[in-house]
Amino acid sequence: MVLPLSTVSMLFGSTQSSGGVDFSFITRGASGASTMADAGSTKIALTNAAKNEARQLADVAKDPQVVKDLARYEKVLKNADSIDDVLNDPVARKVLMTASGLKGDIDNIGLLKKAMLSDPADRKSLAARMAPINGAWLTFAKEYNLAKYGLDRLYPQMDGVGGRWRISLDREGKAIEAMLEIKQTRGVWQAQVDGVPIPIAVNGEDVRLDLLWRDAEDELHTSRLIGVLGKNGLSGAQFDDGFKIDASWKAEPYFADALKSVGDDYIAEKRLDILDAQVPGLGSAVLFKQVAKTFKNATDVLGSRLGREVISVAFNIPKQIAVQSLAAQEKAINQRMNPAKLADDAYADIVAQRYLIMLNGGQGGITA
Repeated sequence: MVLPLSTVSMLFGSTQSSGGVDFSFITRGASGASTMADAGSTKIALTNAAKNEARQLADVAKDPQVVKDLARYEKVLKNADSIDDVLNDPVARKVLMTASGLKGDIDNIGLLKKAMLSDPADRKSLAARMAPINGAWLTFAKEYNLAKYGLDRLYPQMDGVGGRWRISLDREGKAIEAMLEIKQTRGVWQAQVDGVPIPIAVNGEDVRLDLLWRDAEDELHTSRLIGVLGKNGLSGAQFDDGFKIDASWKAEPYFADALKSVGDDYIAEKRLDILDAQVPGLGSAVLFKQVAKTFKNATDVLGSRLGREVISVAFNIPKQIAVQSLAAQEKAINQRMNPAKLADDAYADIVAQRYLIMLNGGQGGITA
């Protein structure tokens, strides 16, 4: 089947994406004389997309609109009092949802507020109940757990020495990390390390923590941490069983990288959008290869919009099958391919190629 001229141009020509980022180099090396979506051309597109990933991400990160979006997101988070403040801002909502692979639900604010605050451990939560249809919501609930951490998970909610800290200290010559939570209730300071209450004394920016721990022989020891709040967090001296040790301890906001993490994910998703604009489905194919190992069975495939899309198109499974029972949908997938084989990178690559070929009007021509 001959591809339409517009599709051929996307596959082999030089085009500009929205925002002025030019990704035409992703298909360089493909023969301009070819007009077929075949294994050769799709393999080149996938290979070049992977080879040029760092350059593509750097270009997207500099795109003026992306820079503007991320700046707005940071501003909203810094001034937010609740998750509602984030979701009520169109740009902040777009950034967070896109970064989380949930851009398809950006305008469904009612759903967002309920699903985002789902307890990942609650099987009756909205995110858990939606998992068979769109597993990305449960993934979001597990990754961010806003039900437990609130806005702190998106932007550190620190108040002097108060807040959640990632504490690093010495334990018998080995560095260990834990979550230290410090809060003030009715004028009284309280602290926990990984959920276990510990004594704490606070005097302005000075803090003292006392911990009990057992060694390999089950003998009880004490560690006293004396430190001060600085621009990089808490830090100071450590005393084990009353003696100062050479190693010091420190603590930084537990979710210090939250803004950067969302920003990186947003840039990565925008890159995939641009790849899709260059070659229809290329961004989806690239992402599919990255996450293919997570699809252990047909249920996993159906619970992922990406997995369902790629597998359905690649193996010519009618989309109308979505109205049938889950068992019937799983049977349709298992009759055509073995999801367990997606753990093999080579097999996942073949499926991704087949998806691109079928999506762009070519013939299967490749066995998966």
